[in-house]
Amino acid sequence: MSGVKRLTSWFEAGALVRPSADALNFADLSRAIASLAGVDGVEITPGVERLRASIGPAAHYIFVLIDGLGADFLQKAPKGGFLRTHLATELQAVFPPTTAAALTTLATTLWPAEHAVIGWWLYLAAPGLSITPLPFVERFSKKPLADFGVAPEEVFPMPGVWGRMRHSPATIISAQLADSVYTRYASGGTPRIGYEHTAEAFEAARNRVAEASGRTLTYLYLPQVDSLMHERGTTGRGVAKLIADVDGHLANLAAELKGKARIIVTADHGQVDIPKERVFIVKAGDALSDCLVAPPSGEPTVPVFHVKRGRRREFRRLFEGRLGEYFALILPEDAERLSLFGPSKLSGLARQRLGSYLAIASPPSALYYDAPGAPPVIHVGVHAGLSSAEMRIPLVLA
Repeated sequence: MSGVKRLTSWFEAGALVRPSADALNFADLSRAIASLAGVDGVEITPGVERLRASIGPAAHYIFVLIDGLGADFLQKAPKGGFLRTHLATELQAVFPPTTAAALTTLATTLWPAEHAVIGWWLYLAAPGLSITPLPFVERFSKKPLADFGVAPEEVFPMPGVWGRMRHSPATIISAQLADSVYTRYASGGTPRIGYEHTAEAFEAARNRVAEASGRTLTYLYLPQVDSLMHERGTTGRGVAKLIADVDGHLANLAAELKGKARIIVTADHGQVDIPKERVFIVKAGDALSDCLVAPPSGEPTVPVFHVKRGRRREFRRLFEGRLGEYFALILPEDAERLSLFGPSKLSGLARQRLGSYLAIASPPSALYYDAPGAPPVIHVGVHAGLSSAEMRIPLVLA
């Protein structure tokens, strides 16, 4: 059975979630927020219109993105707490459900098929570099991409919309990220407020509303839940307590604002644990990696392969013989026909970055690359695949 037929059968059986622009989704939400904040020219789909009506007009918006808090994890939130009480609906994450793709959709209102940030790792063919785009570094040496002559617009080619908002925008983000290349790009040069502790972040959000002389949109990014689940897994020690702490901060924020701002809470993706028997390692120099121009990019759960000229058939044979039990290997053109990365055709750059093949797993599995001197960091909790736990995210409104 071909990779496409296997993938389609997983969709039909309900083992995986098929991305659909017809479902309420994170791209719709990014467009609804941008439109409500005064950005002209945003595409208004039926989903965007529904979310605009649900959120409604307001002088002040506080948009809180809790990285990794998939819809399933609201069950870990306190009963009668803020998140459960104010749950409005569920959304579908963009594919791949991962921070790099989702935050670039938030910045641009575009699908990954258009903005081309299609994973945590990318391969840039022209300079021949494997990169990690959000930290804006070469993947293995961790050296800044500026050292290689790579400009931000080469990695993030689509302009963001935050600088076009009529509601005065500001981004509240951990201090170590506040002046990063990616944060400057995503915020469109609008103000950024760094924080060390979560309580400081919520205090900054309250102060923006209290001190505002005009309309505002405050974006608060919280990566803590995602980081902890990567390390300890979705049921790991401290995860439920951390979610409860965030829930308490949200409840306090709403109580102190007393309706002065519309609070919007969502996530970029969920997470799922992968057992050791479904974690695979490709080493530099083995037969599989020898077929490749560069190490697998994309994500461990959705690896992307750039195959050397004339070796596609060999690569497919080796991959399917070794990993075909767990992964469906498909072409970028197959992904486009299935609208996995969004309803539009792949942009030229997205097509280039998707290389020769991508692999999608059911049940969730992960493929890591072991580079000389740079062994992989293997996470317990992961995301970027098409399982329900990864693709369903909450929308909370208060």
